[in-house]
Amino acid sequence: MPDLDVSKANIIPYVHLADASVQDYSTQDGQFPGLHNDLLFLWAMADTEDGKRYELIRMLSSGGTFDFIVHECSTDLWAHPTTVRFPYESDLYWGPIVWADSRAGRAAIPVNFSAKHSLSISLGPAAYVWKEDDGLVEVVLTPLPMNVTAIYVPGLPDDVGYTSSGCTVAGSIAGSRITGGYGGLDRMYCLPGLSAWVSKIAKLEHYWFVWGSILEDGRWETGNAMLGAGDYATATFHREGESPVIATNGDVSSKIVWETKGEVSQPRLATLTFGGRTFNFEGTHNAAAAAVSLGIAWLHGTMQEEGGPTPVRSWSTMEIIKSRATSRE
Repeated sequence: MPDLDVSKANIIPYVHLADASVQDYSTQDGQFPGLHNDLLFLWAMADTEDGKRYELIRMLSSGGTFDFIVHECSTDLWAHPTTVRFPYESDLYWGPIVWADSRAGRAAIPVNFSAKHSLSISLGPAAYVWKEDDGLVEVVLTPLPMNVTAIYVPGLPDDVGYTSSGCTVAGSIAGSRITGGYGGLDRMYCLPGLSAWVSKIAKLEHYWFVWGSILEDGRWETGNAMLGAGDYATATFHREGESPVIATNGDVSSKIVWETKGEVSQPRLATLTFGGRTFNFEGTHNAAAAAVSLGIAWLHGTMQEEGGPTPVRSWSTMEIIKSRATSRE
């Protein structure tokens, strides 16, 4: 693949919102021309009735699953989350899988028969059902209407695609009932012969914001914004019953404030402006567990539109690629 400084390239993303009911959940998903579905991530930020906030992430490919973590997030932004489970021989399932048809759509079947712990995942247009370790994770992610952000970025050095489906969260974690949360299914697409980890989409990302909020009248509002190298940016926002807002590149502006304590620096506040709207993020939980060998950190928080309705509940995550993300002030 040709080397390219993406910060100096005129990279143009094409972004739209789709409904989960029209998505293809097979490993042969061909919604982006000439690209293959290389990796997918199930994820959730969830509150439970015992007063805990969890972050869950499971990565799957067409033939295996390795990176995964469940951790309890701290309200002290400078305190590391508490790891509950991670993949290894004596912990949650890792190793080869095969995909098969199911009533729901597609199901991941574990084929590491020496594994000590269970894994059950099915993906379909109505729900993503995710179970781990005989009851540790019992989660159902239900896609919200017209809430799949689809991003297609053709051009040198390689064409890439990405979809992010935002969902409500129900079920239980560690035996405690989930009382609220926001999660989803993200999928990365790249050219045949390439891994998503070395594709252009991996090089572009600096920050990724995803949020879901419940309003007083019961409606959801959701957002998805990626900030990347140079002028690159994508952003979507949808409040139920209203027209969606979609913006790219120079039509998205941002401010991200980092703070330092001792030798540790991290972001805490952020502002996103696009489509004539401004959204303010404030960190509430440290979710920065060691993850997917890429130096990724997460900060959970709330997202509020300036001048917009005040959410009754709000869940937001700021994903930070630590090797590339810097303050934007």
